[in-house]
Amino acid sequence: MNFDAEMKKVMKDGEVTIGERTVKKTLLTGKAKMVIVAANTSTGVKEDLKRYAGLSKIKYFEFPESSKELGYKCAKSFPVSTIAIIKEGTSKILQVS
Repeated sequence: MNFDAEMKKVMKDGEVTIGERTVKKTLLTGKAKMVIVAANTSTGVKEDLKRYAGLSKIKYFEFPESSKELGYKCAKSFPVSTIAIIKEGTSKILQVS
């Protein structure tokens, strides 16, 4: 599966939240289906998000590249360290492992 193509689809017709604080809130309310975290996100934030995702049985995926690259994949002109997928739209992003 092509992560780039699936990310573009979810950004186009899905629903996401971007940013550490909003992603945490989304995880704590149980609205997210998946959380994606960039490789260079701080260890503390990664551990928190992984724990919150585990408690709510939400899929956790660590993107193997930097937040700059993740931002690029999301068609954003700024670094993106965390994303919560709320609705995947036509994308198959939830099948990424």
